[in-house]
Order: sequence, then structure tokens, then C-alpha cells
Amino acid sequence: MSRKARNREPDVCGWNLGVSFAVVFLLTASSHGQVSRQAAPDQPAAAQARPAQEAGRPPLIVRTSPAVSTTDVDPETSAITVTFDTDMGGGMSWTGGGPAFPKGREGMKPHWRDKRTCVFPATLEKGSYYRIGINSTSYQNFRSAKGIPARPTAIYFTTRGASDELKARVIKPTVAKMEPPNGAKDVDPNLREIRVTFSAAMGGGFSWTGGGPNFPTIPSGARPSWSADRKTAILPVQLQPNWDYRLGLNSPSNKNFSSEWGVPLDPVVYTFHTAGGAGR
Repeated sequence: MSRKARNREPDVCGWNLGVSFAVVFLLTASSHGQVSRQAAPDQPAAAQARPAQEAGRPPLIVRTSPAVSTTDVDPETSAITVTFDTDMGGGMSWTGGGPAFPKGREGMKPHWRDKRTCVFPATLEKGSYYRIGINSTSYQNFRSAKGIPARPTAIYFTTRGASDELKARVIKPTVAKMEPPNGAKDVDPNLREIRVTFSAAMGGGFSWTGGGPNFPTIPSGARPSWSADRKTAILPVQLQPNWDYRLGLNSPSNKNFSSEWGVPLDPVVYTFHTAGGAGR
């Protein structure tokens, strides 16, 4: 868990207050992974024709079944699948926990249909909400054949017959308000905290991202916090006059700003300038 890295772009304040899910399966090719040498028959043509993975780029997900945020999945669906844009190494980290994690199917284990599509045999129920993770910050066995891990993400959906309340769980949270406003030009340098309010109650983690001289200084010993309703994240800061500030909420690799149901906020870039003279 990184808290402060002033000279690099990755997560600066990646606090996760006990809201991460327990890993249920951690399978490797040498144990349970089954890899076929045949190309995925249902893989999009564009993905099949894509050149070999660029050096250092994480594998990308080109398809999940069910699709993310679907609200009418057939409860008779017998498997959850994920397809990547490059050949994978054969390991897997299906992550999750609690009642939202789908039950497996008796006598069946997660496996690779081929080099790009992994299958999680599942038993679903009518009118239910489900969430299953693909890698996490601690477990990253979904890796390309070159050993590069996929970025953590999740598949979340509801089955047919779900209530409106359950369907609302798959909606991505958005930013409702920023204090100071995003792009503000004359922010008081004496401001002591940044506040971001979301459209829904959040899970309690933080991913304030960024680095370098344009990331706000966090006073020694201070920590971010949440309002009582967990809709507003509060970041203690120490600002200087006439300065450009830039930070982010979430990133492709750091997604602790998530709803209470585990649905992450899409990354947001947050900038402002403090008063005190002409811009730099």
C-alpha cells in the first residue's frame, strides 16, 4: 500500500480500509490451469488479428460473459468467462468473497478454454447481484505468456428478476462535486482540505493518484477520511500560492475509489491553480 511517492505517477494515496475481497481461487498452470493451443472460436476478429503484445503492456480484456453491468443475465448461465487480447500464461486469480461472489459448479474447476479465454463454472440464482474480480493488487496470476499481469478489474451484474435496488448496484459511481472545483484558477492557498463528493455511497478505500511537484503536499501524520455517509472523500493538504496542482482519482491500476458494491469510479484527472500572482 503506497501512501506517498512524490516523484512518480502511480498511486500516491492508495489506502484501502479493509474493503478488499478475499481471494477464493489462486490457480496456476502447473496445478489446475488447462491451456489449449487452439485460438478462441468466439474471439473477435480484430483481437485474433492483433499483433503480438507490445513490450511491457498489460494484457487487455476484450470480452467478458456476462458483460459488465448487465442487469438481466439468465440465471441458468453456467459459466463466467473472460477473454484477453493476447495469449496468456495459464494461471488465474479469480478474486472475490461474500454473498456477491458466485458459487462454483460441483465437480468443475476454473479452466482455460484456450490461450485467451478463461472459464469460471458458476451456479447463479434468479434476482441476485454478483461480482467477481480478475486479479487484485495482491494476486496477479492472470498474466500474459510474457509474464505481464492484467490490471485488476471486476465483472459485476444482476440476474433476471433482480429488484431495482439490486440493479442500482451495477451503476458506476461518478463525481458529483469537487471542492475546490475542477479547473479552478484562484484557489485560496490557505485551504486545508480537498473534498470530493460522489453520486453514491462508497466502499471506504482511496486512490488519490499522481506524483511530483504538482501533487498537493499531505501534512505529516495526516490521513484522508470519509464523511459519515461515505459519499465525500476528504484529503488533508498543505498548498502554496501561485501553484498548479494536478492529481487523480483512481487510475488503470489503482481503483480503491469504488462504490460500496465494488464498482470502481472511472479515472478522473483533477487540476486547480492557487491564487497569489500570475500563473507559472
